[in-house]
Amino acid sequence: MTVSAHALPPDEACLDHAAGLLLQAGAGDLPDLSRHLVLVSSLPLAAELRAALARAAGRALLLPQFDTLRRWANGAPLPDIPSPLPESERLVLLHAALAARGWFDDSALWGIAGELAALSDELSAAAVRLPDDEAALCAQLERAYALRASAPLNFEARVVHEMWRALAASGRPDAPSVYRLRLARLAEAAARPLFLLLDGPPAERLTPAELEFVDRYAARQPVVLCAPATRDAAATPLAAVLAAAWPEAAAEAPPLRERALRLAGAQPASPLAARLQLVAVGGREQEAEAAAAQVCAWLGAGLRRIALVAEDRLSARRLRALLERRGVLAADETGWKLSTTRAAATIDALLETAAGGAYHLDLLDLCKSPHLFADVPGPARAAAVLLLERAIRAAGARGGIAAFRGALADCRDDDAQAGAARTLAAALLDRLEVALRILGGKPVPLPRWLDRLTRALQAVGADAALAADAAGGELLELLAQRQAELAGSEAAFAFAAWRDWLDREFEAGAFRDRGIASPVVMLPRHDVRLRRFEAALVLGADAEQLSAAAGGSFFNQAVRRDLGLPTREDAERALRRDLELLLATVPRVVVTWRREEAGEARLLAPEFDLLSTLHRLAWDDDLRRPPLPPAAAAPVDPATAPALPRRARPTVPAAQVPARVSVSGLASLVACPYQFFARHVLHLNELDEVAEELEKSDYGQLVHRSLERFHQAHPSLAEVDDAAALAALAAAVEDVFAAAEADNWLALGWRLRWQQRLPAYLAWQREREAAGWRWQAAEVRAAKSLPLADGTAVELYGRIDRIDGGPDGAGLLDYKAKKLVDLRKGLADDLQLPAYALLHDGAAEAAYVALDDERIDVVRCAGDLAAAAAAQGARLVAAIGSMRAGAALPAHGVDRVCAWCEARGLCRRDHVVDA
Repeated sequence: MTVSAHALPPDEACLDHAAGLLLQAGAGDLPDLSRHLVLVSSLPLAAELRAALARAAGRALLLPQFDTLRRWANGAPLPDIPSPLPESERLVLLHAALAARGWFDDSALWGIAGELAALSDELSAAAVRLPDDEAALCAQLERAYALRASAPLNFEARVVHEMWRALAASGRPDAPSVYRLRLARLAEAAARPLFLLLDGPPAERLTPAELEFVDRYAARQPVVLCAPATRDAAATPLAAVLAAAWPEAAAEAPPLRERALRLAGAQPASPLAARLQLVAVGGREQEAEAAAAQVCAWLGAGLRRIALVAEDRLSARRLRALLERRGVLAADETGWKLSTTRAAATIDALLETAAGGAYHLDLLDLCKSPHLFADVPGPARAAAVLLLERAIRAAGARGGIAAFRGALADCRDDDAQAGAARTLAAALLDRLEVALRILGGKPVPLPRWLDRLTRALQAVGADAALAADAAGGELLELLAQRQAELAGSEAAFAFAAWRDWLDREFEAGAFRDRGIASPVVMLPRHDVRLRRFEAALVLGADAEQLSAAAGGSFFNQAVRRDLGLPTREDAERALRRDLELLLATVPRVVVTWRREEAGEARLLAPEFDLLSTLHRLAWDDDLRRPPLPPAAAAPVDPATAPALPRRARPTVPAAQVPARVSVSGLASLVACPYQFFARHVLHLNELDEVAEELEKSDYGQLVHRSLERFHQAHPSLAEVDDAAALAALAAAVEDVFAAAEADNWLALGWRLRWQQRLPAYLAWQREREAAGWRWQAAEVRAAKSLPLADGTAVELYGRIDRIDGGPDGAGLLDYKAKKLVDLRKGLADDLQLPAYALLHDGAAEAAYVALDDERIDVVRCAGDLAAAAAAQGARLVAAIGSMRAGAALPAHGVDRVCAWCEARGLCRRDHVVDA
């Protein structure tokens, strides 16, 4: 017997022709075709051929078995064929072989191992034909190795060849070798007629071993092989246009203009004008909007088979979101990389926290994962994590579980709920510490690392939540499969190498939501071949994204040429074959691309650009069309239309008016009532940032602590000489700055800056004592209750840096790491000093101490201190009383206040009609 080969017309009825040939091949068995075997290029194509067969038969049939060649061969029960070396174990072997030779940096070994594994498969496919048995396969491989080794090879090609040989010496056949053995055995045992439908020429779509399998199978059973005709054989007007635009031998073809004019003479009307539109857009959002409008227009016209070819996955995601907003779901056959799922993000956050020594941002991101601590009630978990974040940021703790525990202990709050949250937060930290310890330790084999990861996930209560998540379940199944495959692996890996391996596994794995059935299907370009679609939309068809790629990142075209492997020219031919079949089999194709990205021009893909130019020269039409506008909005009724936005003026229910206001809160209320509303009523205060570097505010806090420590030991300098006082103050400064310097060496510069001021500070302190002042206390918390007209009260509270005793009363001092001139500039509008005087009855002085000048001095509160204090109290009472009575809180801050306000966008100050 011989293979019966058929060239199918590449048009919308291609599958119908294939179904007719299948019915013809099984005519003697109708209506029972169950003994026939039908192999196709992909499972979605099998489903469509099955539907075409039912239409062509026009009656009930017992259908044949449908499958793909590789899936059928690998799934056949052949117990005497050895199982292949798992891909995961093969990568470990390659990694070990590369590490032993020391050719590359350790951080690149997993990537190179993956490239080598793929190249090994290509080498085997190109060099080894279908064997008779395992011994014949080994002999063929040995001959191929010898042939390759005798040729002059450059370094990269030698690397590939040696690794290919090392894999064969492992003692276990790899998956491609087992596949060839299976094909040989199945060809010998052929007992069913075979119908083979390919989506391209057999020489391109089948390996040499697969072609030989078809011939051997045909020696025992009838074989019908169908494939779409090439454009030269098709001899259709559309094929002539494509051949003129994309000649097989471009270097020998006439100039494009000559080809276009010849084409126009032969075809007065273009066969492509009604099939193809090229749409340029200004950006990703416009691209998604135009694509959504086009899909909705097609659906509105009654089309029910629409393909979305996602060359740009980001634009495709945005398009999917816009379609879902319009109530249109898309079935996604491309799937999502596991690395982009929330489940993978949880594991990555856990590993990042372990790798970074519990860096605060990593740990907080991890704690906010929806999978973590799933065994703790949600509200309690959220409160504990929020309290932990506030404590970490307030304390400036950059990293380390111990530092976070200290920050949590320093976060004082007498509220019972806060106490429960603190207890739970401490327990969560304990669990995180256990997980991080599990992920530490010496290098171990990959199965041991996976076991550690499993136990770490259990420690933080994420295992059950991941298993309940659709993508998380697939991720855990992948990890369990890899652990079983690598059970015998003894190669030990450090944490970084294991994490690189795991990242590659997540990047290679895919998650598909199979629960969506929709007329809109998102799929890769090569999966459109021969399938029945009424329209197709190609997203992101610029020269960068719609391009051919042969080989991987590490080995160039010269290496592939040395090794006898397919090169970029072959990939470009395959790309054009995809586009030819797309244009031939889909009657409506819209192609979009962005004209520019980040200020850089982006070109249309060369294939479509050539087609556009040819079409313009031949028929004065470049096929470029404007994007469809978004769906028109419904007309607005002026009577029901919302009013134009005005400046925010919220009111606060009396029960929500704060009963306690800090001195900084009073300053916020005076500066901008709306800012006070956002910060102290809605509690939208920005969380403190943990300083990555020592900033001036941190410097000021260190100065405060050093002075507090010094004055507690030496409240009076009367009995201390200058040298001893300077030594004592310098020692206090060094002790206070020591921790900051250990964490950040830049703190040394700040310490030296402050130490230069120490003699001046001591001189000022002696002058102050000579004037009758004595240090009494530092960091004093104070509060004062002020009665309101409705019988309630408001409490003003704050913390005073330093209190001195004087002949006429207390002196209230606030240290400022500023210059005198800067402090004097803002004194007229200052309310902090009068507010402190209000908090401390009998204050005779309230002043700022300027510590950043060559000469230390104070800037005192202007005017009558008692009157100023009473005025601030009256201001607070009036403001809170009005607020309780329903007064509005307008956003009327000046530019200086708004410049650093976190509520600026919320108040709409920059986007309002009135003042």
